[in-house]
Amino acid sequence: MRTYLLLFSLLAVAVFGCTNKEAAAPETGPVSGDCSTKQISSAYVYGLVQRTCTGCHSGSTAPLGADFNTLAKFRSFISNNEAVFRLRVTGPQADMPQGSGPLPQAVRDSISCWISNGMPE
Repeated sequence: MRTYLLLFSLLAVAVFGCTNKEAAAPETGPVSGDCSTKQISSAYVYGLVQRTCTGCHSGSTAPLGADFNTLAKFRSFISNNEAVFRLRVTGPQADMPQGSGPLPQAVRDSISCWISNGMPE
């Protein structure tokens, strides 16, 4: 009888002690929403690019000529290949950066807003 009581007690503790309380969401960058109210800077976007993209996308060996070594080269690539960039980086089927999977949705939304707003400084 003691064994059943002990097992029941442990089960009760496990069920009631492990409630699904939401943890605070991690910081993922500016929240998605209306792009006309967002002020996303080039420094923010290019900082992300340097951390997540330039490992593969730099120099003459960059895939598809997507050399993101400088902000100017990054902007130029987007200006000439916006549809491809949006598809691969900010779109719903994004597959970049390779190996780590798509960026968090809020970050992708921020980059998309930055492009939509004309890539402001």
